[in-house]
Amino acid sequence: MGIHTSELMERFFAIMEVGAGAFTSCDVRLGHQLTFEACSTASLHYCLSGKGTMRLNNGLAIAMQEHSFVLLPAGIVYTIAANGSGQSDDRLHPRLRAPLFRESVPTIQAGEGETGILTACGEISIAATSPSDFFTHLPSPVVEHFDEPGGLRNQFVILLAESLRPGIGTRALTEALLKQCLILLLRRQIDRGTPPVPWMAALTDPGLARALQAILERSRERFTVESLASIAGMSRSAFAVRFAEVLGQTPMGLLKSVRLHHARELLVTTNKPIDQIAHSVGFASRSNFSHAFRVAYGVDPTKFRAVSLDNRD
Repeated sequence: MGIHTSELMERFFAIMEVGAGAFTSCDVRLGHQLTFEACSTASLHYCLSGKGTMRLNNGLAIAMQEHSFVLLPAGIVYTIAANGSGQSDDRLHPRLRAPLFRESVPTIQAGEGETGILTACGEISIAATSPSDFFTHLPSPVVEHFDEPGGLRNQFVILLAESLRPGIGTRALTEALLKQCLILLLRRQIDRGTPPVPWMAALTDPGLARALQAILERSRERFTVESLASIAGMSRSAFAVRFAEVLGQTPMGLLKSVRLHHARELLVTTNKPIDQIAHSVGFASRSNFSHAFRVAYGVDPTKFRAVSLDNRD
């Protein structure tokens, strides 16, 4: 039985474990600019009010206005400048170079005087159990302008507040808000026929789509690269190369990610013994599962379950 692209997309987003790093409000006054160091991961920039220009170190200039949403690849030095109508770039004066995302601060301000542009900026942290190429290896910035009343302002205001004052449920809330924003961004790109990230190409490749369907729906089965290649209708070598090119990791790496995601849910939502969970998601033994879980999450399954249950009380 075939699977629709939209169904595969739903399954991918379901296993995506993406969190917000430090979020900061950037207040760039008219006639000034703020230059940021490169992030090690992708970063988000949402214009809450005003207008200006984001300039990247490769020379690309992105016009920003209220409700502009920019998703930047990792490793880019960039500048946000506030300039009024008719104002030339040579009138802009650098005022601050910011090592953004070291920690959450209420506001980073550049200059004094008239309001220019106010943005919410933050880092995307991808869990080890998420496909590594979700947003880490963007080929270019993703830019979208949300014209609806309010845009995504409320979501980013809450992200800022939660980042500054973490409380009970902050992680779950920020992850849900961030996923919502990213899905709305990607949905618009997909609707225009311009999917912005390489892994989306897999969803339109019939062979890869069949292999992905098997991984996402039947992750507990004893798949090998050979059996997945057979499902895709490709040779082992061609399948392995194509899969890694598009998804950013090996077929068995993604299979392990999906299994760990399911196991994490079962640890929190059920009282099943850990060895039973290990076998139910596809691991050959509890020791193999515990090792993989510890590598992915930095804690063994028993402690993870205990801490998760304590946080729910």
